[in-house]
Amino acid sequence: MRVRYWTGLGALALSLGVAACSDGNGNQTFPPLDYSYLSQIHLNVASIDVQDEAPAAPDSLSAKAPTTPDEALKAMASQRLIASGSSGKADFIIKQAYLNRAGDNAVTGAMDVQLNIADAGNQHTGFVHARITRKLDTGDRDPTSRKELYALTSQMMQDMNVELEFQIRKKLMSWMTDATGTPLVNGGIQQQTLGAPGTEPVPAPTATTPTAPAAPTAPEKTVTPVAAASGPDAIFPTGADSETTAAPVTQHSPQPGTLQLPSTTGTATH
Repeated sequence: MRVRYWTGLGALALSLGVAACSDGNGNQTFPPLDYSYLSQIHLNVASIDVQDEAPAAPDSLSAKAPTTPDEALKAMASQRLIASGSSGKADFIIKQAYLNRAGDNAVTGAMDVQLNIADAGNQHTGFVHARITRKLDTGDRDPTSRKELYALTSQMMQDMNVELEFQIRKKLMSWMTDATGTPLVNGGIQQQTLGAPGTEPVPAPTATTPTAPAAPTAPEKTVTPVAAASGPDAIFPTGADSETTAAPVTQHSPQPGTLQLPSTTGTATH
């Protein structure tokens, strides 16, 4: 009986060890989610306040994740949203962030945030709303393991980074600045070349008015001189038609026996 008792404990310990290995957790560590490598979004406000208003869900798996969805959103807001103005404020509000089990081999999650902008007089002037959802199928792996929850949170944050920046550039472009606090919009969108994260943007080239090319010179029309006829033409005795300049007419003496005087007052008498 004694031998059987210790054998049973050994088998139980071995089975627990195998289960821990198959779960993939053990002593595995997960680095904090970091977004400092992404380009920063500078806003023309003096401060940015992060508020977590996401309701707690009793069946949520968020607390079991190495980095909860709330923590990941706060990290993104602090690393990417930069206050570069002298007045006004922005409120980054987490409205929803959770991880839930979906069936035997899947887990789902959702994130919903809102960014409000207020001017120096605390008047609400604009906002953006960004929401994403994602589902992760784990196959034969445990969907509630820390490894799978970490993977889903990472994927959700990739989606949120893209969606939030898209909404800001679409609806709050007039509140965006460069790293020095200079507004990106001044009567219209100014183009600039984006450098690597952490570097100054390359100034846009000054627009110049292109010089119009000189108009091509029309080739001179070459006129081929017409050779003079050897005798008077039967139709054009003067040698010219109605479209050419008449050549000077040479007066000849009348034939013998004919007298014709030019007169403007009467007819000549023979």
